[in-house]
Parts: sequence; C-alpha cells; structure tokens
Amino acid sequence: MDLLKVKSYDEAIFEIVKAFEKLNLKKTINLNILDAKDYILAEDIFSNENLPHFKKSTMDGYAINYLDSNGANESIPSVLNIKETISMGKKPLKSLNRGETSQIFTGGMLPEGADAVIPIEYTEKMNDNLVLVYKPMHYLENVIDIGDDSKKGDLYFKRGKRIDSKTISALASLGISKVNVYDKLKAIIISTGDEIIDIDKKLEDAKMRDINSYMLFSLLNDLNVEVIYRKHIVDDYEKIKQEIENNYDLVIVSGSSSKGEKDYIPLIGKELKPGLLFHGISIKPGKPTSLSINDKTMILGLPGNPVSCYAIFVSVFKKAWYKYFNIEDSFKIKAKLSRNIASNGGKTLVQLVDLYYKDDELIANPIFGFSNNISNVSKAKGFFILEENSEGLFEDEYVKVELI
Repeated sequence: MDLLKVKSYDEAIFEIVKAFEKLNLKKTINLNILDAKDYILAEDIFSNENLPHFKKSTMDGYAINYLDSNGANESIPSVLNIKETISMGKKPLKSLNRGETSQIFTGGMLPEGADAVIPIEYTEKMNDNLVLVYKPMHYLENVIDIGDDSKKGDLYFKRGKRIDSKTISALASLGISKVNVYDKLKAIIISTGDEIIDIDKKLEDAKMRDINSYMLFSLLNDLNVEVIYRKHIVDDYEKIKQEIENNYDLVIVSGSSSKGEKDYIPLIGKELKPGLLFHGISIKPGKPTSLSINDKTMILGLPGNPVSCYAIFVSVFKKAWYKYFNIEDSFKIKAKLSRNIASNGGKTLVQLVDLYYKDDELIANPIFGFSNNISNVSKAKGFFILEENSEGLFEDEYVKVELI
C-alpha cells in the first residue's frame, strides 16, 4: 500500500490542530489551586487589587521622611522624635510630621508621612522618645511602594499557561483559590506487532521489548493527559480495529502505520467516520505517520521504531498540542553545530542533538543512528528542525535547539 495524503511538516501540525478543534476537546472545569498543578489555564488571570496595597518596609528600623535624614552622618546625626512602635500586621496608629519617626519591622506598614526606612544599624536609640540617624536615605529607600508587585488590572497569566508551583504561589498572592482549567484528556496507548514482548519478559530471537508504550505513557503524562490503559496487540486487523473504536479522546498507536501488508492503522482509518486525514509526513525520521478521526476520537498512528515514534511525538504532536491550547512554545537556545548536516532530499529533518560547552560556547552535536536505537533518545538533550528546502548546514553554523 502506498502512503496516502502525505503532508508537509507544517501541514501535519495544522491538520492535528484542526482535528482537535473539530473534536472540541477543550472541556473546562473549576479546580482549587492546590489541585490544579500541571493543568492548563482556561482563563486570563488579572490582579483585582494593587499588590502590595500599602507601603511596606523591607528592613527592621525606623520609618522616616527621607528629607529628615539629609546630611546625616556619624559626626552630625539627625535627631528624630519617636511616635510609636508599629506592630507587625497592624495599621500604624499615628501619622508622622517632619522630625518624627516610628519604629518598624520588615514587612510592616509605613505610617502616613513616611517615605523611607533607615535600617536599625544606622541608628542609635537615646531613650524612649529620641533616636539618632547616622546616614542619609533616598526617597522610598528600603520601601516597597503600593502596586510595586502588580497594579490593579495587570494581566498576570494568559489563558494557556501551564500551572506550576510558581503559578500557584502567584494565584495565592492574588487571593484566588479556584481557577478554570482545561480538563485532562483521556487516552489509550496501543503498541502493535507480533515481535513485541513486555519489558519484564526475557528477550528471545526476533523479539523486542515494548519500549514505545512506556515512552508514550511518560510523554502523555508530561502533557497532563490521563492514560486509561496501555495495551499490546499482535498484528491482527480485527483486534486492532476493535480497540481503536473505543470512545476515548485520544488513541495513540505505535507501529502498524507504514505500508506493509500488516500495517493496518491507515486502512482502518479509511473505514472510520470521518476517517483518514493523512497518511505520511514529509519528514525524517517518522514519515509513516497517520491521523484519523472516529466520531469523537483522534487516532494518531506513530511509527514503530522508537526514535521515529519519539521524534514525531515531540516535534509534531506536541507542537500541535501547544498551538491548540495556546501554550507558549518550548524554550529554544542557540548552539553551534559540531559537524556538517547534509540536505535531506526534500524532507523536513528532526535532528536530535547532544549539548555541551566548549570554550564557553554551547555546542550541538548531532546524534545519528538507526531508528530502533533508543539509546539515541536517552543521549539527546534537544532537537532542531531542518526545513525541507534546506541545502544542509555546515560545521560551526548556529541552530536553534529546542530543549527536551
């Protein structure tokens, strides 16, 4: 069977995004922020107030009008009258006039009339009523002003933000205990092939361990997708079709996606409704990738070779996932190639690389080998994309590496 409906790299990503949209897989739920880690925000988050909402001291010392410290030194200190000691968490009881001060602690609220804090080590308390100031202060020195952290109406996080521990702490600072997030998609993973055995079984001639289902489980988990189960199925058309027709959001299949007599996924895809969207991407590695839709389910057929399977997932499916959920793209860094990269004959190249420093410069060392060599993935710290119309790259040229 020839590959059908072959797409370019960009077209494949676009088709997956369109399939997500057609299936309407954005289901919104409301979660307590303590339960929301790794979910994707389904709303923009704004500050509803100024933070901090009062002038806050960053030192233990004395709240002053900074003009009262002008010219102060150890020989000629400024002498200020102490009005009160401001208790932590309490609003000051007294405002300050020129020549007056109040003792304050780190995080305390400045009284009206104060615009600086002099640290206690630059002062000397003479008695309960007088303190000497030995150093001049600048306006707002040692003070966090109202709205320094954020102002009312500021956009904190955009829809599509992946919630991490820093996000949760920021939400807590805003007084937000619950947020709208996108619910986890539910997926099943199917690995196919008569040659596949589970990882706890002893290797025999002509057999290989089921690497892909474990790898895909972890990759989906990274996207916060709930994997309902993994399953290995021998090369049997009816058994594979029966499994694919289960009504989950995603069915991820490794193997059975090329054009051999037992590569059934594209054939099954053609029988579904609305059916096969593409079979084949002009890419290396991973050309025999397919995408189908069955009612409310997306079926992604990935190559059986582990490196190809991995490369397609991170460079195509994950990219489409990010676009659909409006997630910021993965971080890219500039690195210098350690060797030439030949043109790939009209195909997009997903090139895995190792990264290391040499003479304080980041070097990208291309990783080559067969698609069955899973050690290539374990060595990789990132990858870059070589466009299909590229004539290749030379040693010492710079590439943008996406970290993995």
